[in-house]
Amino acid sequence: MVRLLATAQGVSPLAQDLFVVLATAAVVALVMVRLRQAVIPAYLLAGALVGPNALHLVRSAENLESISRLAIILLMFGIGLQLHLSALRHALVRMAAIGIGACLLCAGAGWPVVMVFGLKAPAALAVSMALALSSTAVVLRILAGRRELSHTSGRLALAILVVQDLVVLLMLASLPVLGKWAAAGADVSTDGMRVASWGVIFRNEILRAVGLVLVVLMCRAVIPRLVGESVRGGSPEVTMIVSVVIALGSAALTERLGLSLEMGAFLAGFLLASSPFRHEIAGQIGPLRDLFIAVFFTTVGMGVNPATVVDWWWLILLGLALLLAVKTLMIALACWSLGATTGTALYVGLSLSQAGEFSLVLLAAGGIRYSAGASLLISSETMGICIAVVVLSLIATPALIGLGYRLSRRHFRLSSAPWVRTARFYDAPPEPGHLPEAPTQVIVAGYGPMGRRVTEELERAGILCTIIELNPRTVRKESMTGRAVVFGDASNPEVLTSAGIASADALILTIPDDEAAARACAAARRLSPKLYIAARAGASSRLRQLSAAGADHVTVDELAAAEDMAVAVRKHMGVE
Repeated sequence: MVRLLATAQGVSPLAQDLFVVLATAAVVALVMVRLRQAVIPAYLLAGALVGPNALHLVRSAENLESISRLAIILLMFGIGLQLHLSALRHALVRMAAIGIGACLLCAGAGWPVVMVFGLKAPAALAVSMALALSSTAVVLRILAGRRELSHTSGRLALAILVVQDLVVLLMLASLPVLGKWAAAGADVSTDGMRVASWGVIFRNEILRAVGLVLVVLMCRAVIPRLVGESVRGGSPEVTMIVSVVIALGSAALTERLGLSLEMGAFLAGFLLASSPFRHEIAGQIGPLRDLFIAVFFTTVGMGVNPATVVDWWWLILLGLALLLAVKTLMIALACWSLGATTGTALYVGLSLSQAGEFSLVLLAAGGIRYSAGASLLISSETMGICIAVVVLSLIATPALIGLGYRLSRRHFRLSSAPWVRTARFYDAPPEPGHLPEAPTQVIVAGYGPMGRRVTEELERAGILCTIIELNPRTVRKESMTGRAVVFGDASNPEVLTSAGIASADALILTIPDDEAAARACAAARRLSPKLYIAARAGASSRLRQLSAAGADHVTVDELAAAEDMAVAVRKHMGVE
């Protein structure tokens, strides 16, 4: 009916398919949110529902391929923005070692397991690498809701996730090599490649690596300056456009080198991660990225054939059980062998035992032909089975984290590996909802004369302050003094989150723009319903607007000025 209606009215196939995909994804996502489940499985289920293998509302995903590729570029660019080097610089060396060890163990142990199911060596390695990755978005959201990111188990999980995000670069770079390995293996009787082929591939990869280094050096010199110029203009639209252009340009450069688009976008974001503008950029591209991500994951879900799921249900369930068991054991082994107690190791292992968003990215990239005449590295049938396993593992994540919590409470006193003298990673996880002790923190949005005075008064009282400011010069100056400063618009949820809105005790809005203050107040109230918000209003007519937006206290400039003048006159006249 939707297709007939659209055809009758002359709607383009792209607009029609896009409408069907987004509408279905929205409905399924609303159901999953009500069930307190992650939305990414909802997008995948929506794709399987409307795709060419089920209801035929979208007969081919080719119309949406360009949008899906753009979604992945923005996703990788956003992930790169979040990977500030300080996240690793301030972590313990052992945590980084645990992350690397967990990745190697999961991919290495999964490779022969996948080959048992009939896949050849290159395809099995690609699938094993993809499933070795965990879900950063789902795990961090759940642990943050349980207030456990500040505990040892939470920090270990975060360290492993950060390392996985970095290892994605190497995995993406290896897919063309695996594709050529699979193509060469099809021409000979064995699964290996001829010696001459190895030499040619090695030479080409060396040339690509040199070209990649040159691209990184060029981007490192150009990208921060370009973004800085766009920010100085004071137009959020310009900043967003420049950021998207940077992501697309970097992706195109790496593709010209024979590497993946995703790698270039990731590198562009990573090079900007050390700039003070990263929070504002992430907030600007966030809504656009989330919209396209819904299209991408829905399109990926179209690769799931319900008939394949029905025919191979036992294989999917077996694959899910093996995935959870292997990853739990390997991640727990990496944690335990490098200083974590048994309980903490089990908790982290179960928390990260699922597959993740990048698993789908790698699986989708593995379905690309990397050379003329080459066969697909990952077949459509294998892709459908793997996607089904990923979806089920994501749905099971909350229950797995709950199980890990209970096991860690029961076994948290068990010691670490015998070769570790003292357990370095140990905690008894608090009860869910228990707030860890933390210093008092206040966020001050706007560092003009009023914001500066408020900050100084609070710091004299021993209260920690984080500043949100849109003036790049002020941000640089205050950062050099050691103050916690975040560049960006306080009405941007990404900026508020980066400033620590989830753990803050209060938010003070000294922004002179009443409309911007109201938007910031509403955004902060959505992110932290119990937060105390004090706002500034330029006129008494704005008091009701800010109160309706969620402000607990509103100081009106004209009323405060009147009161100050009255106090001064009374003091001069000696009137109490």
